[in-house]
Amino acid sequence: MDWWIIAALIGAVFLLPTAYAGLIGAPWAPTRLPSVRRAFDDIGIGRDDLVVDLGAGDGSILREAVSRGARAFGYELSPVMWLIGCTRMLRKKRISIHYGNFFNKKLPSDTTVVFLFLMPKHMERVGKYIVSQNLTKNTLVLSYAFPFKNVSSTRTYREPKCAPLYLYEVGELRSSFDPAA
Repeated sequence: MDWWIIAALIGAVFLLPTAYAGLIGAPWAPTRLPSVRRAFDDIGIGRDDLVVDLGAGDGSILREAVSRGARAFGYELSPVMWLIGCTRMLRKKRISIHYGNFFNKKLPSDTTVVFLFLMPKHMERVGKYIVSQNLTKNTLVLSYAFPFKNVSSTRTYREPKCAPLYLYEVGELRSSFDPAA
């Protein structure tokens, strides 16, 4: 077998799941940290917090949370980004990034902040997913760039050269995404 066939097969093993991750959530794009830092300052992220990133990418949000003393937990479906994120997490305590589709996972019940940067077409599904989890009504949700439709954010953070960052409480989302609430 020629080396280029082997290279193509290896590439396909990594790129097909990465393409799938882009289809069901979002393709990887960097999150600008100034708005995240401002929100984390405002919220008071610290030792008592568990920040969960739905689509952790390279782990930047997780690293920012840990730098403030929080524990951080992320899901990533793209094997390429998962490997990059894991490499960046080496020797970091209080942080973990798991390979897999978060829609098929349960969020830790002690989650205090959920972070996401997903495409607008998936926001309704993500909202339903979040309210289906065993989270308190005071759990905070930060959505970078794209708001939930028909739900007013508690606060919107705007920084130069950053997309808006929308803050919600799970209790607010339940009234929009859980018909039984």
